[in-house]
Amino acid sequence: MLLSIVVPCYNEEENIRAFYDKTKEALGGALAHAEFVFIDDGSEDGTVKELKKLCQTVPERVRVISFSRNFGKEAGLLAGLRYAKGEYVAIIDADLQQDPKYIGDMLEILSKNPEYDCVAAYQEIRNEGKVLSFFKDSFYKLINKITDIEFYRSASDFRVLSRRMVNAILAMPEKRRFSKGIFSWVGFRTYYMPYQVQKRFAGKTKWNFWKLASYAINGIISFSDKPLIVSSVLGFFLFLISVVMLLAVVIKTLLFGDPVAGFPTLASLILLGSGIQLLCIGILGQYLAKMYEEIKGRPVYLVKEEFDNEE
Repeated sequence: MLLSIVVPCYNEEENIRAFYDKTKEALGGALAHAEFVFIDDGSEDGTVKELKKLCQTVPERVRVISFSRNFGKEAGLLAGLRYAKGEYVAIIDADLQQDPKYIGDMLEILSKNPEYDCVAAYQEIRNEGKVLSFFKDSFYKLINKITDIEFYRSASDFRVLSRRMVNAILAMPEKRRFSKGIFSWVGFRTYYMPYQVQKRFAGKTKWNFWKLASYAINGIISFSDKPLIVSSVLGFFLFLISVVMLLAVVIKTLLFGDPVAGFPTLASLILLGSGIQLLCIGILGQYLAKMYEEIKGRPVYLVKEEFDNEE
């Protein structure tokens, strides 16, 4: 089988058929050598019902894996890669913001350039607010400075991977995953292709600012220990300042008989020190939480049911 199209879904009832029709129109006869792998991430609407209907009515190979609850997109991506059988694996969302026509272009690039094992799409023009763009740009600048791998600006999970790259990704046993970092960490050469994001076909986005912020923090914790180093350096720096200030107060009192500064100064110093301590404890807590998740050894996802139309 040449191609597996992995499609994570969460409450995409209205998009399933439209996605299939658009993909059929874009790839045409190439689907004869392809399969669809839909991952239902515990949807609460009629997504599973629509997937069953699709499975029963289309000639192409369709496989559906439905989770017992919502485990998140990272779990969906992992399951899709595990179940995919193709020589190449495409990852794409079901909401049609990522046009399936680009899959054909990605496959062509890989076939003509065997030195590449991945083609990743990135947004050449962002259709989002200035505030969100600022925070995203800041995240990429920060994470590229504090990690040893490259995070390509605006690169998405929309990409096509070779089988050997997929196998390398699946060999990584970590539970709390950050796929953007994993794609870079495995080290296979990636071609970055610009694409134009389309309007969502139906439904509402599942992402908001706080979910994106949590996702970004997870990425930093997963691929860098620099926050721990910074907190240690900060603590040492504050210790030196406190020693200097203590000596200054003692000398000033002995030589000039001036009293120690009053309550406002003392309160400000206490608040400053306490705030920095809590910040450092919080950073340490994030790493401990990640270790806690890994040590428990729970599966990344649980499958409720799976079905396909293969004979």
